[in-house]
Amino acid sequence: MEMTTPFLLPAVWEDALQVIDLISSADENALLYLTGKNSLDEAKEVYRQGFSREDVYYSYRFTLVCFVNGRLAGCILAFPGFLEPDFISEADSSLPDVREAEDDELYIDSLAVYPEFRGQKISRYLIDAVKVQAKKHQLSKLSLLADDAKPYLEKMYRSYGFEVVEEIILDGVRHKKMTYLIKS
Repeated sequence: MEMTTPFLLPAVWEDALQVIDLISSADENALLYLTGKNSLDEAKEVYRQGFSREDVYYSYRFTLVCFVNGRLAGCILAFPGFLEPDFISEADSSLPDVREAEDDELYIDSLAVYPEFRGQKISRYLIDAVKVQAKKHQLSKLSLLADDAKPYLEKMYRSYGFEVVEEIILDGVRHKKMTYLIKS
């Protein structure tokens, strides 16, 4: 496939269907866990409805979409850590009181790229874009959680300059918290 230059846009609420489908294809267990739903379709519906709101972390306002040749290729959802305590939980179950992001971080909750666009540096393009967002919010780092069951994620993020700072267990799954220091 011949690739033209990818371009980024801030997501709009009308992107909900495509963005949530893409995010769920990358990590459906996270959607199930965070919504407390047993069905992926139910979990995706909770996310789609919330995507148009501003009081949840998976809002369109924290999402960038990347297009290549007019097609959605990938997306990244990243929010300022200082907002995390204010977000309303949509979960049916009670989630452990674990902060994923510190106040001085732009937390990358989700990064997803469709398989046919992988290997074309789309994820790096998205990461570079949120570095700019972090600077706009005067945040000193990016952070994310990499699932230990997917070691290729840690390898990819290390190649982008992220470092492991601690381990966190969520829903019985071990994750590595990784950060990237923003250069002024």
